[in-house]
Order: sequence, then C-alpha cells, then structure tokens
Amino acid sequence: MARSTKKKTIITKRWLINYLLFFVVICLTWVAIKFPVEEFDKAKNAITNLKAEDVTLVKLETADNVIQIQKTDNNWFIERPLQWSANNIAVERLLGITRLQTESRLPESQIDLSTLGLKIPRAVMSLNKTDFLFGDSNNIGNRRYLQVDSMVYLIEDRHLPFINQGLTGLLDRRLLPPAIKLVKLKLPDISLTWDNPSWIAEDNPNISSDDLNRLIEKWQGQQATKIQFYTPKKTPLKKIIAFTEDKKSIEFFVLTIKPEIIIARADLGFQYHFPASLYYELFSAEQN
Repeated sequence: MARSTKKKTIITKRWLINYLLFFVVICLTWVAIKFPVEEFDKAKNAITNLKAEDVTLVKLETADNVIQIQKTDNNWFIERPLQWSANNIAVERLLGITRLQTESRLPESQIDLSTLGLKIPRAVMSLNKTDFLFGDSNNIGNRRYLQVDSMVYLIEDRHLPFINQGLTGLLDRRLLPPAIKLVKLKLPDISLTWDNPSWIAEDNPNISSDDLNRLIEKWQGQQATKIQFYTPKKTPLKKIIAFTEDKKSIEFFVLTIKPEIIIARADLGFQYHFPASLYYELFSAEQN
C-alpha cells in the first residue's frame, strides 16, 4: 500500500513539473512576441537612426585633409580634393558605422569632452547631415570614443584607422573604371579604337575582337594590389593615353615592370601597383 501511495506521489509531482514547464514555455513565448529581442536591442543600442542605404554624401575631415564623396547612380565619386571614381567597397565599409550598436554610452553633459579627445576631434565623418566625431582611444579592448549628436559612445576602433588612410584607401583601384566611356586606348605597341559594336586594332586588324576585349577589360576591371602617392623620381619607361567619349585624355606612366608593375597617374598624384605576371594582360592583345 505504501509503495502504491509513493508511486502516485511521484506521478503527481511529475505532472506538476510538466504543468509548470508548460506554463513557463507559454510565458516565454508571450514575452518573445511582445518584446522581440532584435528590436529591443536595436532600440537600446543603435548609435544612429541613419540607414546606410539612405546616405548619398560622405565628408571626411582630418587635420591633414578634407575628402568629399558623392553617390551617383549607385556608384561613389570623389569630388574633393580631386575628381575620380571612389572604391565602392571602401565607402560601404565606412557606412558600416550606421549599423554599430553599443551599450557603453553617456550624455555629453555628464562628461568632460576634452578628456576624451572630443573637444578637438581626431576626425569628423559626416554622412548626409549626421556628424560622427572620433576622439581618443581608451587603450582597453581597442575601443575609441565617438560622439553622435549629444551622446558619447565607446566603439570598436576600426573606422578611424581606415579614415586616416585618406585617398589611397578610397580611390577606385581600377585604372579606368567601367563608368568611364572609352573610345581609344593607346598602348606602347598597339592602339585600340572603339568602332561600334567592337574594338579594333589600328596597327593590326588581324587581332580578334575577343583578344582586344580582354585587353580593355583588364584596364577597366583589374584591381591594383595597392595605391600609393606618386613621387616622380626617374623617367617613365612607357606612356599610355586613354581617350574618353567626352573628348578628354588620361595619361598613364609605366614606372617599373619588375619586381612589380607600377603605373602612375601624374595628374591625380597616385600610382597603382600590380603583379609583374600581369604584364602581357595589360600591354598586349596577344596573350602568352
């Protein structure tokens, strides 16, 4: 009889536990529906309501430079201090700041901004009309102070180092981005002319249009491994001229072939670096 009573007690406890667990699940489900975690975190931690896709103007101000970049037809174009295509991926990397979230924040009224390097910011990035002020690093966890409107945040320090690269990190790494409408490309050993609907070689009409297209594609699509400031030190090895649809010409100087190909844009003040293995792909329609 005692064993029967004990067994019923165990069964009763199990049912109570099951009912309790069921009730807890119902409560948690209701809380999840009523207060979605993602929305709560976003409302609590987002540093700005600005969305990356809504940004059309980027302005970067440092002690050394002011760079202004404008979005046109889903592409970014540097308007100041020079005029040339921007690296879309690099600009989107900057816009990633709009998605940052952090729990470390305080109103500016509760902080001495000068102690955080925000009285005279190290850099200011303006996205449309929203300013992001970069202060000092706190040297803990590689984080930096950032002010947006009247709030100060502590964020991961990955944007200011990129901003400090300046134009070399923001220029389009292609020699002649596809947005530029080419009509002629004059290389040292061959001249290509656009004769709708295909390219032709003025000096060698026997070269196939496929080979000519590949050569043009390299000039308009090949990414440089890096871009550096151009300082004239010696006489260029070769000169290349590109002619555009709007009757403008762009000059390039080949500075070195080995151990890497370096092609300079003297008018922009930059040089593009490519692997030496790309020599024939950049300068010859007859691929080896």
